[in-house]
Amino acid sequence: MPGRTLFCVITALALWAAGAMAAEPSAAEAQSQVPALHAAGAPVQSPDASGAPRRTVLPAAEKNEVSDKTDRDQLVAETYKASLKLREQALHKTIAKDTAWPPGVWGDNLWTLAALYLNEKVDAANARLLQQANDYIDLIRKHGHQPIATPEQPGTAPWTFFSITDYVRTLCLFHAKSPHFPGRLKPDTEAAMKEALWLWVSGESRMADTGLDNLFLLLGTENHDLNRRPNYYLVTALLQEDPAYRDRKLADGHTVAELAAAYTTFLREWPRRRAGAGLWVEVGSNGYQKYSWPALFNLHELAPDPVIRQRFGLLLDLAFIEEEQISVHGRRGGGRSRAYPGANGFESYKNLLFASEGQPAGSSHSRVIETSRYQLPPEAILLRYRTFPAAEPFVIRNRVLGELETAKSEDGVGQRLAADSALVNYAYRTPHYLLGSTLQNPALATPDPKTGAPTLKYAGISRQNRACGMLFDDPARNEICAVEAVIEHGSGGRPQHPLWSVQHENVLVLQRIAPVGRSLMGSYSTGTVGIVFEGQALQKVEEGGWIFASNGKAFIGVKFLDGGYVWDQKQELATPAKFDKATDQSRILLHAGDIASHGSFDKFKADVFASRLNVTPDKVDYQFGPAGNHLQVTRYDAKALDRFTLPLINDKPVDLRPAATYQSPYLNGDFGSDKIAVTIGPLKRVLDFAVQGE
Repeated sequence: MPGRTLFCVITALALWAAGAMAAEPSAAEAQSQVPALHAAGAPVQSPDASGAPRRTVLPAAEKNEVSDKTDRDQLVAETYKASLKLREQALHKTIAKDTAWPPGVWGDNLWTLAALYLNEKVDAANARLLQQANDYIDLIRKHGHQPIATPEQPGTAPWTFFSITDYVRTLCLFHAKSPHFPGRLKPDTEAAMKEALWLWVSGESRMADTGLDNLFLLLGTENHDLNRRPNYYLVTALLQEDPAYRDRKLADGHTVAELAAAYTTFLREWPRRRAGAGLWVEVGSNGYQKYSWPALFNLHELAPDPVIRQRFGLLLDLAFIEEEQISVHGRRGGGRSRAYPGANGFESYKNLLFASEGQPAGSSHSRVIETSRYQLPPEAILLRYRTFPAAEPFVIRNRVLGELETAKSEDGVGQRLAADSALVNYAYRTPHYLLGSTLQNPALATPDPKTGAPTLKYAGISRQNRACGMLFDDPARNEICAVEAVIEHGSGGRPQHPLWSVQHENVLVLQRIAPVGRSLMGSYSTGTVGIVFEGQALQKVEEGGWIFASNGKAFIGVKFLDGGYVWDQKQELATPAKFDKATDQSRILLHAGDIASHGSFDKFKADVFASRLNVTPDKVDYQFGPAGNHLQVTRYDAKALDRFTLPLINDKPVDLRPAATYQSPYLNGDFGSDKIAVTIGPLKRVLDFAVQGE
């Protein structure tokens, strides 16, 4: 069962299976409603100043001592209580002043949502919402249609492109007949908000986009789509209950009720199909992940349809478990798209739920999570606080979306994804590090419909700023050390198709892709591709053409395979010594290890030097490790596509369309299957997306 509210609980594990939202108590009241989930007299760790309980991440040797049910139940209960407290604190901080960041109407959307949720400053919130909605309505009546909000331009509406989710949440939570907090919106405020949203949805939403053959059609980018379709549904589903709107016709001639019914069918299937195909395109994006996930919370909690609520609850559970198994102290590793080295803005959003001690918690651009009663699945909590550091090395092999399907003539905007995408998010995790990348085919092409020339079959939001590298896992340090690829921004837009990579367990090979005119088969706006070494705990040693680094527990060797390298002034970023933007196809090898596999840094270096490396202009041949693993990687040249072959791993081509969508010790499910098995220690359950009802 998916995560739910705290107010129908009987046991700790029932916390994530509860139903609809209830009236909001204070954090202290909420805590009092959580039953005692630990044995009498069991120690309860005191919270830190932020309200987060002091949960010690225990070493592998002590795992057996903390695996009993008493400890699990106590951990889950304490996390839930601490999370509620953090959310309440964040809301009070939001309304402490008369304005909230971001400036303007965006901040107003967050401020009014927080005020009404807390049931404080209600008159001021109503007055602000009423004024802004009426101003927008008057503007349209006087001057006709107004430019809609875009990610780049706020427009004239009483919301911005990325705060529409908070605005719609405000109406759904507080209108007169809301099942959540009815009547906190005054009648004239509610009426004005409905009219403003009607003016928006009537011109934007199309029945043509709701067909089940459009489940993988994105209206814009992935995060754009999740700020559009879920809100089209929630608005029309609410308006259809109002006789004044139910039979109104949208710009495409369909009524509000017809569109609401079509989106109900569409959104019942969306989480089911996404879960079976691999979840995300903008995987782990530093800038965009925080704009996508709030819509999932809204659909789980606010959808009038119980199947939509249930399936989006399952999707949230799956997403948080998947996210946590590939994260180190809350920072996602593995292959990522539209991503950069370093912290991700979504980390603080997650920390509102995990209530991690000493880590920032709060949503910078939304207050959806702060006003949500969703609680993490216990499996995700156990992964963060009890499962890792891992006792034994293991591989995570998850399929992700990103390959393009052929566009249809009726497609208005956006891009159509292939459910069966040739992309794998791959990671190798040990007790002391996580090394990860995206397995892909840089030569995957389709004929351009206009010219017939080959064009890359990966979507721009998939191939943009691909990230890969290693995170060091050391519970004794707050700092997360990392060795990661860095893509220098070129003279145009964001880097596209800048590199490709292949990995087998603890060895990763990546290559910069050179540009080829305007062809998408080459890179775009891509400068140097180098390697950054982040973390004060890292000790670097340069020896035999390799750069070795260690934090004392995990080790990595980095070798530029096509010549030397140079350091930046801080001695943190290494890039090719001789770089020509037009022709550079530099290849870089990363070889990782730790004290569990090698015993010491010196023994690791000796093992790297003992590995057999043969580099020619067209191929990298590397044999490594006690098992004699063999990696053969052909250079990719966008001017000679016919010469490229997929890498061989132990003499077999890399599999970019594996039979399983999820494959790890913790998460397993076949491609296209409705059932995904979760196994975290003694906790076992199946996320079944075919089940209807809560």
